[in-house]
Amino acid sequence: MVQKILLGIIVVIVAFFVIGFLLPGQWAVEKGITINAPPENIYPFVANLKNGWPQWSEFDFQDPDIQYSYSGPEEGEGASRSWKSKKAGVGTQKIVKANPSTGVQFELVMEEGRFLLYGDITFTPQNNGTHVTWKDHGDVGANPVMRYMMLFIEKIMGPTLEKSLENLKTKVESAQK
Repeated sequence: MVQKILLGIIVVIVAFFVIGFLLPGQWAVEKGITINAPPENIYPFVANLKNGWPQWSEFDFQDPDIQYSYSGPEEGEGASRSWKSKKAGVGTQKIVKANPSTGVQFELVMEEGRFLLYGDITFTPQNNGTHVTWKDHGDVGANPVMRYMMLFIEKIMGPTLEKSLENLKTKVESAQK
């Protein structure tokens, strides 16, 4: 009887890891919103990590005691910020591409390099303003536990991206008045 229980436990553990290795290692979360403004009015909010992002990014609101440090230019390519937080851990975000007409790309590193995220905030001009798309994506490699976690990444990050974009819309549109 004990042998059957042990064998059952081993089968479950092996199945967990085998299935985990079969799950996709790449993940992406994408949200969008239309803002009644031209791209160049949106750009300062997304290209400036010190004075822009803290006005609208829900990630910045999650820990009021977060400690930031900044390096590189204040805005655009090369702008960087690092943080220490009890809730958000330790990390660095750096803008790697920036264009006032098309948006920004950034890299975010956390957990001492064990978690790397690539982000794209793109601008698509439309008749009634600019459609802003925020896409975060990455690859968790061969780690089966992380692959299971990525099954829930949309539920984890999606609402925060949506709320951030709503905040961005409010800030940009009210700044134009």
